[in-house]
Amino acid sequence: MTTIKNIVVAGGTHGNERTGVALVQKWMENPGCYNTLCPSANVQLVYGNPEAMRLNRRYRDHDLNRAFSQVCLDSTADVDQYEFRRARELNKLFGPKGANTKTDLLLDVHNTGSNMGLCLILSARDPFTMKASAVLTQEFEDTWIYYQPEERSVSPYFGTVAKADVCIEIGPQQHGTLNASIFERSEKLVQRYLELTEEWNRGQLQTRAPIKVDVYTQLRDLGYPKAWAGAPIAAMIHPDLDGHDYCELKKGDKLFRTFDGKDILYEGEADGSTSVWPIFINEPAYYEKDIAMSLTVKTEEMW
Repeated sequence: MTTIKNIVVAGGTHGNERTGVALVQKWMENPGCYNTLCPSANVQLVYGNPEAMRLNRRYRDHDLNRAFSQVCLDSTADVDQYEFRRARELNKLFGPKGANTKTDLLLDVHNTGSNMGLCLILSARDPFTMKASAVLTQEFEDTWIYYQPEERSVSPYFGTVAKADVCIEIGPQQHGTLNASIFERSEKLVQRYLELTEEWNRGQLQTRAPIKVDVYTQLRDLGYPKAWAGAPIAAMIHPDLDGHDYCELKKGDKLFRTFDGKDILYEGEADGSTSVWPIFINEPAYYEKDIAMSLTVKTEEMW
């Protein structure tokens, strides 16, 4: 059993995703909210992007949560861009990214405008994060597991500076705003992760019976229809699909609707697959990235 000794709870990696910002602020001012939940580990709190928080924007110069690949961290370029400098600062504080990192577990609290409930994003099949996340799908309604199988050194996300991480993506919530019920559910979820870490360190969590979970594994991002690369979008998310994250999309189902009312249908995948399960549907922050939704494959597993 690997003991989890150092935990980081982060908010404000995107400055206008206010649930994590408010959570970290509350806990900094009221340490009793968290410091007795996992006495076997050292828990640190951090604001990911203070400058973007001040501006109430996703980022100032560059998306911070796309700046943690090893290539970005090792580069001496882009020193004039705040987020690249901040990524290196955070990597120095909590990394360095790789086998010698100081951080065992990083919980990064985000918001999405998509209808994704409490989405637990795992970037690796780590025994603790898998088991704890499975438990939480039983304890919290509208909780889902999204797995992004990406080699850790090339992954651009803040959480990957730690040995294991969970990006907690909570929605729907408008960026730049707070929602009291979402905040309260999110706080309880993060607190439960800390309590389950304590169970893990005591050897108790590992003895729980396996839990059957649905796992949504990243397949690919899908862009908006355009007349040519760089052109304005030519269609919107179809109203039958918008807001229906985690629902099966089959070949022939309505996918987009053009501005003159024509429907564009899902044509299936290049490998012949005829069903996918979209998430991050119509996420506002992804318009600049030309991502209409992320397509996933759904499997049933025992964790």
